[in-house]
Amino acid sequence: MRTRIAVAWCLLLLLTLGLAACGVPSDSGSGAGLGQAALEASIRNDRKHLFDGSLTYTPYISMSVGGHLTYAVILTARGEKSSRRAAQAALETRVLRVGGWQGAGLSADDPDVKTVLHGPEKHAIAAPGETAQWQWSVSADEPGAYDLALTVITYQGETNRALATLDPPIKIHLKVYNTWSHRFTSMQNWLYTAAGIAGALVGIYALRAPLTELVQGRREARKQRDENRDGYM
Repeated sequence: MRTRIAVAWCLLLLLTLGLAACGVPSDSGSGAGLGQAALEASIRNDRKHLFDGSLTYTPYISMSVGGHLTYAVILTARGEKSSRRAAQAALETRVLRVGGWQGAGLSADDPDVKTVLHGPEKHAIAAPGETAQWQWSVSADEPGAYDLALTVITYQGETNRALATLDPPIKIHLKVYNTWSHRFTSMQNWLYTAAGIAGALVGIYALRAPLTELVQGRREARKQRDENRDGYM
């Protein structure tokens, strides 16, 4: 009897160890990720280590329709000397908190305008005096006045959580001028469209006479049948 009890206890012990090795969830595993309070505390703590930065940009740009424009912005972690240089050289500046991984975006609401980023979306800034630069290729399919939205985000470490955001986004005014080649192409497209409509109208008019004869023939046949029916009566 004692041998059986000992064997049973051994089997129970082995089963318990096997379940633990297979990763049976326990209460201690629920704390593997940051809770809400810990996350908020980490964000507040990381924001204390940010420093002032300035974004230099051009608020007004122009181009010809069908062409391409390279648009660049520079984000500088401001020290005493770098802030003076930026203030003298920049067309426009915007102050925000920077440090660590920085991201920027340039977008247009109108589908006629396209922006393509050249290079990585994120750049690192670790100390005052360091800079990050972004470049986009801007193109437009139609002439007119457009607004682009420029955004900059300071991320928490290598995550996508924002410690600081350029809010509201900077509005970049884009003026796209018309060209003679674009006018000629637009006129060609208009002529092709007009020719298609004219051709459709000619086709409809050409079918009008046969359709009219067909309708009249059916009316006369029906009238003849009615007269024949009245004659028999």
